[in-house]
Amino acid sequence: MSQEEMKSPLQDATASSKPITFTTAAAMKVLEFAESNEQPGDVGLRVYVQGGRTSYDYGFKFDQQQENDIVVQQEGFDLYVDGFSFHLLRGASVDYVESVAGGGFSVTNPNEPDPSSDPLFARVQQFIDEQINPGVRTHGGNVMLLEVKDGIAYVELGGGCQGCGMVDVTLKHGIERMLKEQIPEIESVYDTTDHASGDNPYFTQGKGGAFNV
Repeated sequence: MSQEEMKSPLQDATASSKPITFTTAAAMKVLEFAESNEQPGDVGLRVYVQGGRTSYDYGFKFDQQQENDIVVQQEGFDLYVDGFSFHLLRGASVDYVESVAGGGFSVTNPNEPDPSSDPLFARVQQFIDEQINPGVRTHGGNVMLLEVKDGIAYVELGGGCQGCGMVDVTLKHGIERMLKEQIPEIESVYDTTDHASGDNPYFTQGKGGAFNV
């Protein structure tokens, strides 16, 4: 099936309205990366969002169009966005910024969450940052809070935690126990990470974004 056949009316409408824009500098950098890595002509740039209620992380990678992608035409390339990420990226702009630490894509997104809007989330986040992550990081792992809803804290375990055979012990006897003791509103902790495949089924991935070629 060709790319034209795969485009739905929604995809065509969103592509023409340019809900996500790349500056000229960012677009030129994408084309430069594509040329230096000898990307095929049918490959576009995928942008995706991952995050919870207090911040978003952005990812960029060269990829082929998937059936349900929304296609947004940019200067010289097609941008592929999954439906979840598209909802969070409406009105966003992407620039490429040089700094003393090196260059990188910078995303300005009017949809960035406001941490102060959810006091319980902020309390859980602070506890994870101050009491849980310092210990987890000594083993090369990290815990990212994605959402707090109906007494459940949804987390993603990354780094050394991902794929670890002791992850259930870490979650139930470590993270969940500590959170329930310190924050009574939390009844359980749910790990959204797929430790077998390394994918995160709860969210399909801040001001900056990582670029994977």
